[in-house]
Amino acid sequence: MASQPFYHLRPNKSIDRNLFVQTLIGLTSVFPVADYWYTGFGSYMFDDFKILHERLNISKMISLEADPQVFSRAKFNLPYNCIDIKNMDSTAYLTSFMPEDADHNIFWLDFVSPSGLGAQLADYTTLLDRLNPGDIVRITLNANPDSLGKGSGQPDSLQEERLETLKSKVKDAYLPPALTARCLTRHNYPITLLKILKAATLLSFEYSENFLFPLFSTVYADGQQMLTFTGIILNDPCLESRIRDSLKAYPHNTFSWDAEPSRIEIPALSVQEISELNKRLPITDQQTLITDFPFIFDDKHLDAVNSYIAYYKYYPNYHLVSF
Repeated sequence: MASQPFYHLRPNKSIDRNLFVQTLIGLTSVFPVADYWYTGFGSYMFDDFKILHERLNISKMISLEADPQVFSRAKFNLPYNCIDIKNMDSTAYLTSFMPEDADHNIFWLDFVSPSGLGAQLADYTTLLDRLNPGDIVRITLNANPDSLGKGSGQPDSLQEERLETLKSKVKDAYLPPALTARCLTRHNYPITLLKILKAATLLSFEYSENFLFPLFSTVYADGQQMLTFTGIILNDPCLESRIRDSLKAYPHNTFSWDAEPSRIEIPALSVQEISELNKRLPITDQQTLITDFPFIFDDKHLDAVNSYIAYYKYYPNYHLVSF
């Protein structure tokens, strides 16, 4: 049986999902999002499906699950009858995916495994070729550089070996022109993957009237470091200003391929810690939290402090429930 990590209990993944939902809520002033189809990888927990149905009233949903045993478990745990579970992977599904011109879709290619990067990029570009203007695409990739190899025991050659591994997985046309071994550090590898996605996207639309307008990207880790990118297909540049205006209340939307991804690096917190932290928020002064909570934050890990200041409203709360 395939191992399924409990992402619904992972705070940084949950925050990333909530940022996506906030973006979709903002876009409802421009696009009829509630009428869209949503396709994703629900596994047997269906966290994104539940929140999109409950918060946005999206009621046309498809969940892809390749593993037969997880597929059976997903059918048992189906939360709503508006979700159609298909026992296939994204590659098989996209082979026959041909939407009508009037159809609109939200796709989340939520990949976990780092070994299939080449196939994942192929699925992404296939999807771009099929989507209509107004459709929303979101892709998650494993951004842990250790996935490119642990090296042969020589520290000086580790990054060079990882560079060769990446080149073997990704088409030359997608690789950044200034790609070096330094691009594969833990901090830089997500940025490198984002550049690869940008190149793949631009080539996909090279001869099309459509284009992809970037909305936002995030880097988070609840163990494995992940990169997520979200964008919307357009064929009219005039819509960009309307989209920017609809999302002005959500600053995580940078509308740029080249902006630094939002880094979500909040540690696991107890209910009491959350309560005491939130009594001091909103605030812009990092030092206040570092001084008052030295057992949680420190000067050496400012991304964690900045993440909590920026995203504390989206931090999940878990409670014991008796049935």
